[in-house]
Amino acid sequence: MVAARAADTVAVLGAPAPADAALAAEIALITGLNGRTLVIDVGTDARARVEAAAAKAGALVEFEWAPVTMLPIDADAFDVAVINRQLAALDGRNRVACCEEALRIIKKPGGRVVVIEGVKRPGLFGLIPSRLPGIDPEQVKDALTRAGARAVRQLADVDGVAFFEAK
Repeated sequence: MVAARAADTVAVLGAPAPADAALAAEIALITGLNGRTLVIDVGTDARARVEAAAAKAGALVEFEWAPVTMLPIDADAFDVAVINRQLAALDGRNRVACCEEALRIIKKPGGRVVVIEGVKRPGLFGLIPSRLPGIDPEQVKDALTRAGARAVRQLADVDGVAFFEAK
């Protein structure tokens, strides 16, 4: 769903679990030596997870310790910003701030933001435990819109994990 290409610059905001560090390493394998993959997280073990996953995959991944609501990155610096499982843990204002920062760092025109989040499932499916903490898909779309995204769409919802795209 990230759809990174060779030589792209990709910022991954958040790596809260080993699978997320592996995602960053997979992206780095695609972007290659001519691209750049940067992971930004404040977790105490995030750097070690990201470095271990990158070494295992044979990929080059950079790591920056910073909150996702205040990125130490220049504007228009990345082709893709991936907000990875961060919005459900943030309150309304910080959700919007995270989305604003992601939109700020993508290149204009042509850059895009991809959001990966656990979503609350409706009806009886909502009773089944999910791998990720849930957030209503409309709250994700609202945060992206309030942050200034011109276009927002949900790409997919697979097993309680939803993927969104914004420009």
